[in-house]
Amino acid sequence: MIMVLGASSLGLAGDELAWEKKLPFKTATISYSIKGMENGMETLYIRDHGRERATYRETTSNMMGMKMTNRTVEFKTPDQIYTYDLEKQQGFKGLNPQKYMIEEYDRLSAVEKEKVRENAKKMGAAYTEGMGGQIQQNAVKILGYDCDKVEIMGGSSTYLIHDTDVALKTEMNMMGMKLTMVADSVDKGKVDDKVFEHPAGITAEANSESDKMAQNMARQAIAMLKDPEKAKTMPMMPQLAIPGAEMSAEDKEMMQQVQQMMKGMKGKQAQ
Repeated sequence: MIMVLGASSLGLAGDELAWEKKLPFKTATISYSIKGMENGMETLYIRDHGRERATYRETTSNMMGMKMTNRTVEFKTPDQIYTYDLEKQQGFKGLNPQKYMIEEYDRLSAVEKEKVRENAKKMGAAYTEGMGGQIQQNAVKILGYDCDKVEIMGGSSTYLIHDTDVALKTEMNMMGMKLTMVADSVDKGKVDDKVFEHPAGITAEANSESDKMAQNMARQAIAMLKDPEKAKTMPMMPQLAIPGAEMSAEDKEMMQQVQQMMKGMKGKQAQ
Protein backbone atom coordinates (compact mmCIF):
# COMPACT_ATOMS: atom_id res chain seq x y z
CA MET A 1 0.00 0.00 0.00
CA ILE A 2 1.41 3.37 -1.00
CA MET A 3 -0.07 6.42 0.67
CA VAL A 4 -0.27 9.82 -0.92
CA LEU A 5 -1.37 12.54 1.47
CA GLY A 6 -1.79 16.15 0.47
CA ALA A 7 -4.09 18.35 -1.53
CA SER A 8 -5.98 15.35 -2.86
CA SER A 9 -6.78 14.35 0.73
CA LEU A 10 -8.75 17.57 1.00
CA GLY A 11 -10.68 16.93 -2.18
CA LEU A 12 -8.79 19.50 -4.25
CA ALA A 13 -7.24 19.04 -7.67
CA GLY A 14 -5.77 22.31 -8.89
CA ASP A 15 -8.52 24.96 -8.86
CA GLU A 16 -11.28 22.35 -8.91
CA LEU A 17 -12.69 19.95 -6.36
CA ALA A 18 -11.45 16.41 -7.00
CA TRP A 19 -14.74 15.04 -8.31
CA GLU A 20 -15.00 17.90 -10.83
CA LYS A 21 -11.59 17.25 -12.34
CA LYS A 22 -11.26 15.25 -15.56
CA LEU A 23 -8.03 13.56 -16.59
CA PRO A 24 -6.23 14.80 -19.73
CA PHE A 25 -7.31 11.62 -21.55
CA LYS A 26 -10.66 9.85 -21.90
CA THR A 27 -9.17 6.36 -21.82
CA ALA A 28 -5.71 5.07 -20.95
CA THR A 29 -3.71 1.98 -20.09
CA ILE A 30 -0.74 2.66 -17.83
CA SER A 31 1.79 -0.12 -17.25
CA TYR A 32 4.11 -0.01 -14.22
CA SER A 33 7.19 -1.92 -13.07
CA ILE A 34 7.50 -2.58 -9.33
CA LYS A 35 10.80 -3.25 -7.56
CA GLY A 36 11.85 -3.49 -3.93
CA MET A 37 9.96 -5.20 -1.10
CA GLU A 38 7.65 -6.34 -3.90
CA ASN A 39 8.66 -7.18 -7.45
CA GLY A 40 6.32 -7.41 -10.38
CA MET A 41 3.96 -5.27 -12.38
CA GLU A 42 0.77 -3.24 -12.16
CA THR A 43 -1.59 -2.09 -14.90
CA LEU A 44 -4.07 0.75 -14.49
CA TYR A 45 -6.97 0.93 -16.95
CA ILE A 46 -8.88 4.21 -17.16
CA ARG A 47 -12.07 5.16 -18.95
CA ASP A 48 -14.56 8.05 -18.85
CA HIS A 49 -11.77 10.54 -18.01
CA GLY A 50 -10.91 8.63 -14.82
CA ARG A 51 -14.40 8.13 -13.40
CA GLU A 52 -13.91 4.38 -13.85
CA ARG A 53 -10.64 2.61 -13.11
CA ALA A 54 -9.42 -0.98 -12.95
CA THR A 55 -6.05 -1.84 -11.39
CA TYR A 56 -4.41 -5.25 -11.86
CA ARG A 57 -1.37 -5.97 -9.68
CA GLU A 58 0.81 -9.08 -9.70
CA THR A 59 3.92 -9.20 -7.53
CA THR A 60 6.08 -11.50 -5.45
CA SER A 61 7.56 -10.71 -2.05
CA ASN A 62 9.51 -12.44 0.69
CA MET A 63 8.18 -12.57 4.24
CA MET A 64 10.22 -14.34 6.90
CA GLY A 65 12.05 -16.29 4.21
CA MET A 66 8.86 -17.39 2.46
CA LYS A 67 8.05 -16.37 -1.10
CA MET A 68 4.59 -14.83 -1.36
CA THR A 69 2.64 -14.34 -4.58
CA ASN A 70 0.25 -11.41 -4.63
CA ARG A 71 -2.44 -11.02 -7.29
CA THR A 72 -5.09 -8.37 -6.77
CA VAL A 73 -7.68 -6.50 -8.82
CA GLU A 74 -9.37 -3.26 -7.84
CA PHE A 75 -12.33 -1.62 -9.56
CA LYS A 76 -13.21 1.97 -8.73
CA THR A 77 -16.36 3.81 -9.80
CA PRO A 78 -17.77 7.12 -8.53
CA ASP A 79 -19.93 5.13 -6.09
CA GLN A 80 -18.08 1.92 -5.22
CA ILE A 81 -14.63 0.40 -4.72
CA TYR A 82 -14.24 -3.35 -5.21
CA THR A 83 -11.07 -5.18 -4.20
CA TYR A 84 -10.32 -8.82 -5.06
CA ASP A 85 -7.48 -11.02 -3.82
CA LEU A 86 -7.12 -13.63 -6.55
CA GLU A 87 -4.75 -15.78 -4.49
CA LYS A 88 -7.09 -15.99 -1.48
CA GLN A 89 -10.21 -15.95 -3.66
CA GLN A 90 -11.68 -13.16 -1.53
CA GLY A 91 -13.48 -9.98 -2.46
CA PHE A 92 -14.57 -6.84 -0.62
CA LYS A 93 -16.64 -3.84 -1.59
CA GLY A 94 -17.26 -0.47 -0.04
CA LEU A 95 -18.61 2.93 -0.94
CA ASN A 96 -16.13 5.29 -2.55
CA PRO A 97 -15.21 7.89 0.14
CA GLN A 98 -15.51 10.56 -2.55
CA LYS A 99 -19.25 9.80 -2.78
CA TYR A 100 -19.61 10.85 0.86
CA MET A 101 -17.54 13.97 0.18
CA ILE A 102 -19.96 14.99 -2.57
CA GLU A 103 -22.98 14.31 -0.35
CA GLU A 104 -21.54 16.43 2.47
CA TYR A 105 -20.60 19.22 0.06
CA ASP A 106 -24.06 19.24 -1.55
CA ARG A 107 -25.66 19.82 1.87
CA LEU A 108 -23.83 23.14 2.25
CA SER A 109 -25.26 26.54 1.44
CA ALA A 110 -23.85 28.54 -1.48
CA VAL A 111 -21.80 30.66 0.94
CA GLU A 112 -20.42 27.58 2.72
CA LYS A 113 -19.51 25.95 -0.61
CA GLU A 114 -17.51 29.03 -1.58
CA LYS A 115 -15.67 28.89 1.76
CA VAL A 116 -14.86 25.23 1.19
CA ARG A 117 -13.39 25.96 -2.24
CA GLU A 118 -11.33 28.89 -0.95
CA ASN A 119 -10.00 26.94 2.04
CA ALA A 120 -9.21 23.89 -0.11
CA LYS A 121 -6.90 26.04 -2.24
CA LYS A 122 -5.18 27.49 0.83
CA MET A 123 -4.94 24.31 2.89
CA GLY A 124 -3.82 21.75 0.31
CA ALA A 125 -0.11 22.59 0.38
CA ALA A 126 -0.20 23.56 4.06
CA TYR A 127 -1.70 20.17 4.94
CA THR A 128 1.11 18.38 3.16
CA GLU A 129 3.72 20.56 4.87
CA GLY A 130 2.09 19.78 8.21
CA MET A 131 2.69 16.10 7.48
CA GLY A 132 6.37 16.83 6.99
CA GLY A 133 6.14 16.99 3.21
CA GLN A 134 6.04 19.38 0.30
CA ILE A 135 4.60 19.76 -3.19
CA GLN A 136 6.58 20.89 -6.25
CA GLN A 137 4.40 21.82 -9.21
CA ASN A 138 5.63 20.61 -12.63
CA ALA A 139 8.80 19.22 -11.05
CA VAL A 140 9.67 16.80 -13.85
CA LYS A 141 8.45 15.32 -17.13
CA ILE A 142 7.68 11.60 -17.24
CA LEU A 143 6.64 9.94 -20.50
CA GLY A 144 5.88 13.39 -21.89
CA TYR A 145 3.63 14.48 -18.99
CA ASP A 146 4.42 17.33 -16.60
CA CYS A 147 4.34 15.84 -13.10
CA ASP A 148 3.94 17.35 -9.63
CA LYS A 149 6.26 15.90 -7.01
CA VAL A 150 4.68 15.13 -3.63
CA GLU A 151 7.10 14.31 -0.81
CA ILE A 152 5.68 13.07 2.46
CA MET A 153 7.01 11.92 5.83
CA GLY A 154 10.60 12.15 4.65
CA GLY A 155 10.48 8.74 3.02
CA SER A 156 8.11 8.79 0.08
CA SER A 157 8.07 10.70 -3.20
CA THR A 158 5.22 10.42 -5.68
CA TYR A 159 5.09 12.05 -9.10
CA LEU A 160 1.52 12.79 -10.20
CA ILE A 161 0.43 13.95 -13.64
CA HIS A 162 -0.03 17.70 -13.08
CA ASP A 163 -3.27 18.57 -11.27
CA THR A 164 -4.44 14.93 -11.16
CA ASP A 165 -4.25 11.96 -8.80
CA VAL A 166 -2.59 9.66 -11.36
CA ALA A 167 0.93 8.66 -10.31
CA LEU A 168 3.60 7.87 -12.90
CA LYS A 169 6.35 7.22 -10.38
CA THR A 170 6.52 6.42 -6.67
CA GLU A 171 9.61 5.94 -4.54
CA MET A 172 9.29 4.78 -0.94
CA ASN A 173 11.97 4.20 1.69
CA MET A 174 10.34 4.05 5.11
CA MET A 175 11.16 2.04 8.20
CA GLY A 176 13.40 -0.29 6.22
CA MET A 177 10.82 -0.81 3.47
CA LYS A 178 11.93 0.15 -0.03
CA LEU A 179 9.74 0.15 -3.09
CA THR A 180 9.79 1.84 -6.48
CA MET A 181 6.91 1.84 -8.94
CA VAL A 182 7.54 3.47 -12.33
CA ALA A 183 5.25 3.80 -15.34
CA ASP A 184 6.78 2.20 -18.43
CA SER A 185 4.10 3.37 -20.86
CA VAL A 186 0.87 5.35 -21.21
CA ASP A 187 -1.40 4.16 -24.01
CA LYS A 188 -4.39 6.46 -24.65
CA GLY A 189 -6.12 3.98 -26.96
CA LYS A 190 -9.50 2.36 -26.34
CA VAL A 191 -9.65 0.09 -23.28
CA ASP A 192 -11.18 -3.38 -23.66
CA ASP A 193 -14.42 -3.64 -21.66
CA LYS A 194 -13.32 -7.10 -20.48
CA VAL A 195 -10.80 -5.62 -18.04
CA PHE A 196 -13.72 -4.11 -16.11
CA GLU A 197 -15.42 -7.48 -15.65
CA HIS A 198 -15.26 -8.74 -12.06
CA PRO A 199 -13.53 -12.09 -11.40
CA ALA A 200 -15.82 -15.07 -11.82
CA GLY A 201 -16.49 -17.19 -8.74
CA ILE A 202 -15.64 -14.52 -6.15
CA THR A 203 -18.35 -12.60 -4.32
CA ALA A 204 -17.38 -9.17 -3.03
CA GLU A 205 -18.50 -8.86 0.59
CA ALA A 206 -19.66 -5.52 1.98
CA ASN A 207 -17.64 -3.96 4.79
CA SER A 208 -19.92 -1.76 6.89
CA GLU A 209 -17.12 -0.65 9.23
CA SER A 210 -15.07 0.64 6.32
CA ASP A 211 -18.12 2.53 5.01
CA LYS A 212 -18.64 4.16 8.40
CA MET A 213 -14.99 5.22 8.53
CA ALA A 214 -15.24 6.66 5.01
CA GLN A 215 -18.36 8.62 5.92
CA ASN A 216 -16.75 10.00 9.07
CA MET A 217 -13.63 10.96 7.14
CA ALA A 218 -15.74 12.82 4.56
CA ARG A 219 -17.64 14.70 7.27
CA GLN A 220 -14.41 15.71 8.98
CA ALA A 221 -12.78 16.81 5.73
CA ILE A 222 -15.72 19.03 4.74
CA ALA A 223 -16.03 20.39 8.29
CA MET A 224 -12.32 21.26 8.28
CA LEU A 225 -12.63 23.05 4.95
CA LYS A 226 -15.77 24.89 6.02
CA ASP A 227 -14.35 26.08 9.35
CA PRO A 228 -10.61 25.34 9.82
CA GLU A 229 -10.49 26.93 13.29
CA LYS A 230 -13.36 24.85 14.65
CA ALA A 231 -11.94 21.71 13.06
CA LYS A 232 -8.78 22.01 15.17
CA THR A 233 -10.74 20.61 18.13
CA MET A 234 -12.02 17.60 16.18
CA PRO A 235 -10.39 14.14 16.48
CA MET A 236 -8.47 13.36 13.29
CA MET A 237 -8.58 10.14 11.31
CA PRO A 238 -5.85 8.47 9.24
CA GLN A 239 -6.21 8.17 5.49
CA LEU A 240 -8.32 5.12 4.65
CA ALA A 241 -6.83 2.02 3.11
CA ILE A 242 -8.62 -0.01 0.45
CA PRO A 243 -12.06 -0.90 1.85
CA GLY A 244 -12.06 -4.35 3.40
CA ALA A 245 -8.54 -5.21 2.34
CA GLU A 246 -6.45 -7.17 4.80
CA MET A 247 -3.46 -5.16 5.96
CA SER A 248 -0.02 -6.70 6.11
CA ALA A 249 2.30 -6.17 9.07
CA GLU A 250 4.15 -3.53 7.05
CA ASP A 251 0.91 -1.71 6.24
CA LYS A 252 -0.18 -1.73 9.88
CA GLU A 253 3.16 -0.30 10.93
CA MET A 254 2.87 2.41 8.28
CA MET A 255 -0.69 3.24 9.36
CA GLN A 256 0.44 3.59 12.98
CA GLN A 257 3.19 5.95 11.86
CA VAL A 258 0.66 8.08 9.97
CA GLN A 259 -1.62 8.19 13.01
CA GLN A 260 1.23 9.37 15.22
CA MET A 261 2.23 12.08 12.76
CA MET A 262 -1.35 13.31 12.37
CA LYS A 263 -1.68 13.54 16.15
CA GLY A 264 1.50 15.58 16.18
CA MET A 265 0.13 17.86 13.47
CA LYS A 266 -3.06 18.38 15.45
CA GLY A 267 -0.98 19.35 18.48
CA LYS A 268 0.89 21.97 16.43
CA GLN A 269 -2.39 23.40 15.14
CA ALA A 270 -3.69 23.82 18.68
CA GLN A 271 -0.68 25.88 19.77
